[in-house]
Amino acid sequence: MAKIPKMRGLIRRRGRRNRRDGGRLGALIGWIAIAMVLGLATVALMGRLLSAPPALIAAAVAFLPYLFIAVAVGLFVLWALLPDRRALPASLCVVILLGAALWGPSWSARGRAVEGVPVRVMSWNLRRLWGGPDDGGDPLKCAVDAIEQSDPDVLSLLEISAEDVGRLEAALGMQCAHHPYMSISGSKHGGLAACTRNQWHLQSGRGQRFVDTRDWYYVFAEVERGSRVFNLLAVHLSPYEYVAKRLRTGVKGLAKGDAEPLQELGAQGTRIVQGQSDQAAALLSRVERLSDPTVIAGDFNSTRDASLHASLRHHLTDAWEHGGQGFGGTVYLFDWLPLRIDYVYASEELPVVSARLPTVGCSDHLPVVVDLVLKEP
Repeated sequence: MAKIPKMRGLIRRRGRRNRRDGGRLGALIGWIAIAMVLGLATVALMGRLLSAPPALIAAAVAFLPYLFIAVAVGLFVLWALLPDRRALPASLCVVILLGAALWGPSWSARGRAVEGVPVRVMSWNLRRLWGGPDDGGDPLKCAVDAIEQSDPDVLSLLEISAEDVGRLEAALGMQCAHHPYMSISGSKHGGLAACTRNQWHLQSGRGQRFVDTRDWYYVFAEVERGSRVFNLLAVHLSPYEYVAKRLRTGVKGLAKGDAEPLQELGAQGTRIVQGQSDQAAALLSRVERLSDPTVIAGDFNSTRDASLHASLRHHLTDAWEHGGQGFGGTVYLFDWLPLRIDYVYASEELPVVSARLPTVGCSDHLPVVVDLVLKEP
């Protein structure tokens, strides 16, 4: 009869253990957790390797840090509910380690002091001077004040017309080279500008096509101060504006049972990603043929986990990752979710000292301000 209490105790312990590991449901959750981790790793790898991933993968790559955060939080909650399910803490550790490997280099500044000529670069999408939430009703004055406060020597300005460049030149005493995005555009159409101020001057500046088969330009400029020269490429890679405009139409069509609009939207997204990759490859090809130090600055319309940035980082220095602090978001999706799509890349002759994002409300983009040093030859 003494065995009965022991059996009852064993049953109670098994019951408690089953409640802590969730039984069959817990086992299923464990396998789902492993599948989620594998899915994240696959998306990260495809983002790095594929120049034109499917639209769904490209979208996942754009929000990859947030996917990692969401999965990590979910795994932690499940682990708290099912502490005996070993797959959950193991999966959480893998997510943390993978995240550290992907973004660890950008978590802290590593700017360094180097002998040479200091140069401050600003890259800013001004959105045609339409203004922003805190422009005080005068977008031009807001932009002028922000530039004066940051005091850059060299500027890469995006989404700006020739007329607006002229107004900024007059207000700031700058020297600029402007070109519209497309060759058929006029002085009121958006484009790009490479500008100099303080003691730096433009030797030359002209528009260049990224690829011969597409009418889409960047600005190539040679910047000098005394005998020191470097190249500035003001760039704005293919935008997603047209895709964004059609997204609502595609969702409405899907609600009516018509998937064709969304399928076409996905195909367009893939073409844009491929176009951006081709443009980045063209920029690197151009840089390899240049003998002077080079800066590429502008709006890349893509986040750092895209393959084009992996390629750029292999050849150039991402100024934010070597001199900035934090995530570095320059735009806010839905006014609250930060994304880093504006970059300054520099060749090795231009070491990074620091990078920052001034808080200004003249545009839907924050400017990127980077302090570099043009090393002695």
